[in-house]
Order: sequence, then C-alpha cells, then structure tokens
Amino acid sequence: MSLSNAPIVADLHSDDAPAGWTTLVDGTSTPNSDPRLPTVGRVVGRFVLANLIAVLLLMAGSVWASAAAAKAEAIADARHEMDLLAKLLVEPALDERLAVGDPAGVAAMDDVLRPRMAAADLYRVKIWTPEERIAYSDEAALIGRRFELEEEELNALDDGRIVAELSDLTRPENQFERSAGQLLEVYRRIQTPEGRPMLLEGYFSYQDTTARQMDIWFPFAGISVGVLLALLAMQLPLAHRMVTQLRAAGREREQLQARALDASTEERRRIAGSLHDGIVQDVSASALLVAGAADQLRDNGMSAAPDHAAEGLAEDLAHASQALRDSVGSLRSLLVEIYPPDLERAGLSSALNDLAARLRSRGVEARISIPEGLQLPPATAGLMFRTTQEALLNVAKHAGARTVDVTIREVPAGLELEVSDDGLGFDLDTTLSGPGNGHLGLSVLADLAAAAGATLAVRTAPGAGTSLRLEAPRS
Repeated sequence: MSLSNAPIVADLHSDDAPAGWTTLVDGTSTPNSDPRLPTVGRVVGRFVLANLIAVLLLMAGSVWASAAAAKAEAIADARHEMDLLAKLLVEPALDERLAVGDPAGVAAMDDVLRPRMAAADLYRVKIWTPEERIAYSDEAALIGRRFELEEEELNALDDGRIVAELSDLTRPENQFERSAGQLLEVYRRIQTPEGRPMLLEGYFSYQDTTARQMDIWFPFAGISVGVLLALLAMQLPLAHRMVTQLRAAGREREQLQARALDASTEERRRIAGSLHDGIVQDVSASALLVAGAADQLRDNGMSAAPDHAAEGLAEDLAHASQALRDSVGSLRSLLVEIYPPDLERAGLSSALNDLAARLRSRGVEARISIPEGLQLPPATAGLMFRTTQEALLNVAKHAGARTVDVTIREVPAGLELEVSDDGLGFDLDTTLSGPGNGHLGLSVLADLAAAAGATLAVRTAPGAGTSLRLEAPRS
C-alpha cells in the first residue's frame, strides 16, 4: 500500500503507539468539530466592538495630534513674546555696562525686567555674552558664572534666529529651575547700542501647553465622537440585515449542496442499477453460455473419436468463459466504487469482498478476515468500508503488492481495522516532512479518521510493505 507524498492532517509520533507504528490521527485528542455559523447577535456585537475600538484609536490619535498642535502653538507664542520682550524692553535698556559686568548695568536691567516678568509669564531670564558668561539673570547667583552653551544656542547668537525648545533641567546652568517643572526656553540675539551681540534667554511655563491642548482637543473630540456614534447607529441596522442575509444565503447554499449531493447519489445509483441489470447480467449470461458450449464440445469429443480441433476449441471457450467471469467480478467491484452498497442490507463482509474482487482480477491475492456475525452501527460500518476502499485503491495504484490482508477484529476500545500489503513501502519520515505531488492517500484516510474520532496509525519502510491500522469506537 503506497500512501506516500500525501499532505497529513496531523503528524503525531505517539509514545503510546506500538513499536514501529506512527500515529497520524489520535482519536483521543481529536474532537469532532461541528462548525456553526455565528449568531446574528455575536456578529453585530463584534461589529460594534470593532467600531468602538476604532473610536478609541481615533480619540488617541486626536489627543496626540492636539498635543503636537498645542506644543507648536506654545512654541510659536513663546517666540513671539520673546521677540516683543527683546524689542520693547531689553534692547532699549541694554548698554555697555551690562556687557562688561558693571553692577550698575545689572541693576538697571533688573529694574526694567523684574516688575514685568509676571505679566509676560516669564519664569526666568538670562542674558549671555559671546564668551558664554551670564551677564544678567533674575537669579542673582547665576550672574557672572560661565557655562558651556550648546550648538543651537551658539548658532542663535551668530545668525539671529529665535530658537525654542523644552528645557533640559539636568544641565548645570538650569539648577535653579528644576523645582519649576517642565519649562520652555527661548533664545534670541540682542545687541548693545554699540553693536555688541548678546543672547537673551527666557523660560516660560509649559503648563500653558496642556491648557491649550485641552482647548484644541475638546471641541474636536466632541464633534468626532458624535459623528462616529451617529455613523455607528446608522450602520447597525445595515450590519444586522447583512448578517441575516449572509446566514440565509449560507443555509440556501447548504440546501443546494445537499440537493446536489442527493442528485449525484441518485444518478450514481441509477447508473449502477443500469449497469447491474444490463451489462453485468449480459456478461454473466455470456459466461454461462460460453461455459456450456465448452462443456458440450468436451462431451461430444468424449463420445466420438478424438477430435483435437474440437478439444482446442473447447479449451479456448473455457478460457473465454473464465475471462468473462473475471470481467463480471471487475464490473461488480466498479459498481461498488460508483455506488457503495447498502451495508445494512448487504453486510460489511460482502461489501469488503466485492472490493477485494477487483484486486483479485489484477492478480493480487486479497484476503478478507472479519468476525462471523459481526453487527456494527451504520456509521462504524461505513467508516470501515470507506477506509478499506481507500486503502485498497492505493494498493492497486502504487504498492506493486502480490498479497494484501484486510482484518477486522474486536478490541477493548471498540474495533480495529488493519490493512497490510507486501508491496514497495515508502519512507514515512520523508513523506511527512515533505509532501509531494499527486497521492492523496494519507490525507483522505486521515480526514476520514479525524471526522469519526478514530485513531489512525501506519507502519512502513522502503521495500518492507505497508500496514495501516484504524481504531474506532463501536458507536
């Protein structure tokens, strides 16, 4: 029996299997599936859940977008305020005394800036010299100290661009701002009346950004949620109707498939009946006539003088009669394949012998062993018949066997079917790891076993034949 190159439903090398056997389908762990269409409520519930997830994702996206917009707006506002501060207050009050570190210049700038910092929402102000020294700050402890400026700050000092960014409070020059929380710092170049460049740095509270974010997000969120919920409410009846129609279409398709199957079964029954009542009977009658003619020639030859020509003709007729009987056997096996017998009426033993007859007509010795008087439920008998039919079909196609044994025995777990041949065999590991093309024997047999909750195992090796074992519950 060659079942090689077949796609396998399961590849289970069970520790409980007998030595040399490989379990392909384990009936103890393969549940009988009964797929059902989901209910309308379940489908609509999933639809609603999916839409709610989409709403939540959209809301999360809107929060992110509003945060980005608020940050951009806060930075833009801070740049504008710093520009106004530099033009209206700082540069008019800036003189050379502050640039060279004269306390009088520091005091003059302090008189101008400190009273107006609260109105400008400024938390901290620093004025830097090109030598990276803080010439002025509202925090007196920073005045005169040197800190290394970053590249962006130096670029702002050189080219006059206004730079705004979130403060890095871990930097040494920001040690006095760490208690204020997150700040937004803005840099702008300023000039003394003599044209000496300096860098004005202002720190703004970043809490305003959160307030702006809420101002941007709330109107957008309300509109978005309202539109999405309205859209969801409009879609619910459509989804309900669509699912109902799909279920109705599925039931109609199942009914059409059942009708097609019934029609196919009826047509196969009709063809099988026509063959049985027509050509099978005709060939059987012809075999009887030819056998009768052969016997008559032999009888005539015995009552008269020996006639070698008549004896040769009688022998030829005997061979022809045997060929016709073999053809009848093959036709009956073909009828079994076209339309399986009524197992309750014909019996499993008779049906299996009909399957074996076709192998015998090809010169394969097929032996059937089944307990006498064995009574099986229709489903179990059908499983045994279909499994044997598929196994013998593979023997005929691929095995190159001389003998095949089909044995059904009763075991504690139910019934066991074993089909063994002395054919070519095959490398099972190679077959399981790399399914080939064309042979579907293992796949079909595994599907049959899995659907019935049975256990299927195989034992084979190149040149050592193949054995197939099916264990099924009695009911």
